[in-house]
Amino acid sequence: MAIVSLAGVSKTYPARGRDSADVTAVDDVTLDIEAGEVFGIIGYSGAGKSTLVRLINALEPATAGSIHVDGVDITALSERELRGVRGGIGMIFQQFNLFSSKTVKANIAYPLKLAGWSKTEIDERVSELLSFVGLADKARAYPEQLSGGQKQRVGIARALATRPSILLADEATSALDPQTTHEVLELLARVNREQGVTIVVITHEMDVIQTIATKVAVMEHGRVIEQGDVFDVFSRPQNPASQRFVGTVIKGLPSPAEAAALRARHSGRLATFSFRDGDSSQSQVLLDLAQAGLEFELVYGGINDIRGRAFGHLTLAIRGADAEVDRALAAIRQHAEVTEIDQQEVR
Repeated sequence: MAIVSLAGVSKTYPARGRDSADVTAVDDVTLDIEAGEVFGIIGYSGAGKSTLVRLINALEPATAGSIHVDGVDITALSERELRGVRGGIGMIFQQFNLFSSKTVKANIAYPLKLAGWSKTEIDERVSELLSFVGLADKARAYPEQLSGGQKQRVGIARALATRPSILLADEATSALDPQTTHEVLELLARVNREQGVTIVVITHEMDVIQTIATKVAVMEHGRVIEQGDVFDVFSRPQNPASQRFVGTVIKGLPSPAEAAALRARHSGRLATFSFRDGDSSQSQVLLDLAQAGLEFELVYGGINDIRGRAFGHLTLAIRGADAEVDRALAAIRQHAEVTEIDQQEVR
């Protein structure tokens, strides 16, 4: 069942001056986020990702369309009614947004005080959360005494304080180094797995999506241009923008410039073999080439893995008589996808 459902949602900001035009940040977006999943929303800067998040937690009113959160159409609610909805939505940010004058304990306790919890309840919940995020020894520390990763752990604990059913993570790892990013993503995965919280991850980083998300929507110019299972979108992207994103994680077909550089460095015919979980294995393709008596070397590409499912592209320089190469590639095409870069033998 969808815990968040958007239908025909748009957000347009009016022109600020006489010579400027209205700006549509989100344009006719329709998507469903199922309860208990980790849903990624990815796009370059200015794609409309952060605006979409602000629509989901009702920090911005939609210009058009409907937004249902846990079965409630939030576009029809008053500001007073929206406060109750926001209580079920946690939020973590790129820059942590912690109170510098408050201790770690006080930062986590803040939303609980606003919600009217008793001191005993607050103490118990804060202690539980500090232990969960691995900061039990930092209760009396101040944000300036923490590393970036520790600050984000405090941000996650604070976002979880009121036991929300939805957690929105807006570029939550963009300010962190790779190792710390991995640790924070592992923590978010635990939040999803152990507490059943639905997580919406907003990012421009493909690595983040392939590490943690189960579904993904790709945004460009305010529109969702592609969405679906992460493996399907990443392994066979249909939209050019999606293809560019995937190219930041794994190399597909070499561009004309890259192909020219490969020709200059390697002899033989260049062919790219594409693999997807359930298709012909890499080992079978290489075995076919070897049994045909051909020499070959890997010159470009790579294989990626998303939760045990592999996909990718390997470009090989294949050396041998043209007729023998043609026969081998024709046989391989019966069980694998092959793209010849060209028919020119490098000299």
